[in-house]
Amino acid sequence: MAKYSSKTYARALSVLILEKESKKNLNGFLDFIRKNGDLKKTKEVIALTEAIFYKKTGKRKITLEIARKIERKNILKDFFQEGDIVKEKINPELIAGLKVNVNNEKQLDYSLKSKLDNLLT
Repeated sequence: MAKYSSKTYARALSVLILEKESKKNLNGFLDFIRKNGDLKKTKEVIALTEAIFYKKTGKRKITLEIARKIERKNILKDFFQEGDIVKEKINPELIAGLKVNVNNEKQLDYSLKSKLDNLLT
């Protein structure tokens, strides 16, 4: 039976990360989860830890989902803050345009696919 919730593990892991603890302490944290029989929670713990990290640091994880590679990335730089972590994800199904996801919470959908889907519904 699990001893701790995923949120509890995530809070503890975020403290280790934010305080820039050593790899030894992070490995010890993984050993602790393993000993408690909670390895199956690892994916959820990482997602929750990521959310805590971005909230506490004020940084943003931005995923740009686009139909094809952007050659002139500097045209988007005014929309980002210093410290933002920007990832590009290619999704040809979008046809054209883009989707913007911030911290896995907010999403703006400016894709042609969504406009076409809205016309059909």
